[in-house]
Amino acid sequence: MLIDQFSPYRLTLLEMPACDARYILAARSWCLLRKAAMDPHSRLLAYLHSERRVVRFSLFMETVTQIWPEPFTLHRPCCAMPSVDEMVMVQALRWAALRNRPQFERLLHEMLGDDARDLLYAQAAALDERSI
Repeated sequence: MLIDQFSPYRLTLLEMPACDARYILAARSWCLLRKAAMDPHSRLLAYLHSERRVVRFSLFMETVTQIWPEPFTLHRPCCAMPSVDEMVMVQALRWAALRNRPQFERLLHEMLGDDARDLLYAQAAALDERSI
């Protein structure tokens, strides 16, 4: 089961790799600011350090919120623990950055259909600056 992959290994945001924590904080900010009808661009730029990555991450999050089988669960910005959905998201981003499509597929095949995984993989891989 998917949750079993993450439950024993959940780190706080301070304990996890900085790039993972930045993506989680960016996702939390994106969702909160979008819900408040505010532009998340400047906040995302502070986390992601690249104009292109901000635009691509916004597209990625737009897709995640549309294709995730249930509402994408985020914790409050002040919460040190990531949600399971946040952990799945950063693991998917990591596999895509490593161009490890088989692991990406293994991670998401129970949750998402083929087309949704294809779209998410393409957007996640585009976040890696080497793809620019």
